[in-house]
Amino acid sequence: MSVFRKITPWLLLGLSSSLAQAVTFLDVNPGTNNATITQVVLTVNGIDQTQNAEAPAHGIAPLPSSGTTPVLVKSIRITDGVQVALNLTFFNTSGAKVVNVGSHITGANGIGVNDNGTITVSKSNALAYADALAGTTLDTDLRNFSFHDLVTPSPLPGPSSSVADLDLLFLRSVQMNDYFMVSERWGNSTFNVTALMENGQPYPTANVLRLGGPRPATGFGDPYLSFDWNTGYAPAGQFADQAQTLTVFSAKKFFEGPGIQGGPIFGLRIDNDSEADIKIVGISASTFADNEQNSQVIPEPSTLLLTIAGALWFVGSRKRPA
Repeated sequence: MSVFRKITPWLLLGLSSSLAQAVTFLDVNPGTNNATITQVVLTVNGIDQTQNAEAPAHGIAPLPSSGTTPVLVKSIRITDGVQVALNLTFFNTSGAKVVNVGSHITGANGIGVNDNGTITVSKSNALAYADALAGTTLDTDLRNFSFHDLVTPSPLPGPSSSVADLDLLFLRSVQMNDYFMVSERWGNSTFNVTALMENGQPYPTANVLRLGGPRPATGFGDPYLSFDWNTGYAPAGQFADQAQTLTVFSAKKFFEGPGIQGGPIFGLRIDNDSEADIKIVGISASTFADNEQNSQVIPEPSTLLLTIAGALWFVGSRKRPA
């Protein structure tokens, strides 16, 4: 499956049709379809920091802590429905792949990945960008995320975009008792996600989730209002005053509604028109290690054999000490 997708008229039509088949766009924002966060434990410089309340928006308190030191999410406690408290301590970080990157992404300025200050841009850089973006879901570091900043040419406006940006595939599937953790810098933008089957196609009747939605008519919402939890930690550089925010939602939300069936989730189709700066990782109270593997992400047998052969050659070629 190619990492690059050239947008042609027939493809635009096909993508529009696939999104149009969705039952509905379901908004996920604080108090609506999210799981309420009650505690976040972060690890910074090897020290755990327990947050029992979110950081206040700046203007009320000092500016966020900015820098390039990894800020790792260790656990999140939520309440969700009848659950009094649920501690989410497992993360779906064993493998991922990004495919079908749209030409409007690789042809634009202002799109890329910021990995603790190391920038990988998307423009004319599809393979490196896809690898870097997949890497954002292989750890829980809030300073390893994708960004859309002052994108030119600007994406087409509209609350229900018809052109997807890319597909993010997971090595291990996300089951219906699992959740997704989403980070968004400044907590003021929205983006759409669609659940994918193992063959890489959307579940035909599943909800499309508008994370942080609905998209404001002016393009951007007020800071820290579209996502649930302000961590108080920001990246270094131009946006050092914009802290990373968190939202958690159940995988079941894709299939909530009369007659909707589906799951497990093997990936997400992402459509980001309002310049959200995001990271999305599966999170759960139980391990992902026994969840189904995605054949689209598992290395081809020939590639795996070459990797093993290379490793054996390396071991065999090392000289033993005298």
